[in-house]
Amino acid sequence: MSNLQSRVAKWDNTKAFLMILVVLGHAIATYIDEIGILSNFFIWLTVFHMPLFMFLTGLFSKSFVNAPRFNGYKIISYVFLYYFIKVTIHFTLLICRGKGNFTLFSEKGTPWYILATAVFMSFTYAVKKLKPANVFIVSVSLSLFIGYADTIGDGLILSRLFTYYPYFFLGYMLDREKLMGIINKKGVRIVSLAVLVIYTFAIFAVGDKLLSLRYVLSGNNPYSEFGADWYPFGAALRFGCYILSSVTGFAVLSVMPNVRIPVFTNIGAKTLTVYSLHRQILYVLQYTVIVPLMAKLSDVSMVLIFVAGSVLISAVLSLKPFEYILYPCTKCNKWINPIIKWLKK
Repeated sequence: MSNLQSRVAKWDNTKAFLMILVVLGHAIATYIDEIGILSNFFIWLTVFHMPLFMFLTGLFSKSFVNAPRFNGYKIISYVFLYYFIKVTIHFTLLICRGKGNFTLFSEKGTPWYILATAVFMSFTYAVKKLKPANVFIVSVSLSLFIGYADTIGDGLILSRLFTYYPYFFLGYMLDREKLMGIINKKGVRIVSLAVLVIYTFAIFAVGDKLLSLRYVLSGNNPYSEFGADWYPFGAALRFGCYILSSVTGFAVLSVMPNVRIPVFTNIGAKTLTVYSLHRQILYVLQYTVIVPLMAKLSDVSMVLIFVAGSVLISAVLSLKPFEYILYPCTKCNKWINPIIKWLKK
């Protein structure tokens, strides 16, 4: 819906929270070995933030998937956006450190979510007439066993496609109104809050011993990269992550307020813009500001700066002017149609 007032605040608040966690996760990833508490934050948010993000993407994909006609422009816009992010990150790194990271057919970093969304929407459109339960079971089964194939990794983001599709399809399967009715029940909200408190306490109590799980949680690695001790249990670990991500993600949805919050709720309405532009800003800050600050400030001060900075970056990028930067990608039909008409002459 174009009118922000007609949007459901709970969904936008959830997406805003997740978007801030995406920015925070990318901001602290480089420093989790240097500042101990950051490793706890990193694992805490990595368990649920992208799985829930992908779930919500599927939840709101119904208008595209269930449409009688395939909207090719929508998919093209995501592909353009994917390469826009890759190219701008490449040149940002080239300027900041003298070396870029552009690859044509593989992706370890931020842009993967955009391409995965295009693939998931297209694939779900193709299988929408099949029994949803069967599609879901097969997708989960494939994701569990594909990890034993060492050749499936970040090439064409294949590993993440298999790992994250169950989250997307589960979102597509569920009815938004029925889900809202469940997560808004008082008893469910109380239990969800208790779950999150226990989960948070457990993560921070264990400390950085869980940091090795980042390779399991990313969905980007074959089981062979988990280490020899964990390799035989790769499928069990991934299934365990599915359960933990689903429980914590459901809890986050339930406790999220359903009222509009100035600035914060707007971030949730503009997540595509924030997601597409935040990594470039983080790289600039990393090479110009963060490293000097780390030499002067305490670990606690740096954590506060990372959190506050992630909120600020998300809020600024959600402003309307930044949306225009992406228009050549998101509104690609505006310039592709005239070209097609001209070619047909």
